[in-house]
Amino acid sequence: METKLKEHLKQIANSLTPKSTLEDVYEQLSLLTDIEISERQEKNGEILSQSEVESQSKEWLR
Repeated sequence: METKLKEHLKQIANSLTPKSTLEDVYEQLSLLTDIEISERQEKNGEILSQSEVESQSKEWLR
């Protein structure tokens, strides 16, 4: 995870502009982390089909 964090931070640092804020950095880091987690979940088969989501959401919204 540490290596990925460094990669993410380097990627963000390279895209900063003089108008970038700490909040911009945080949002980008959060987005890259979410993407990484989603890719890992997909690789491990931890995803739901559209029909599974629709079925479960009906239960959640009761």
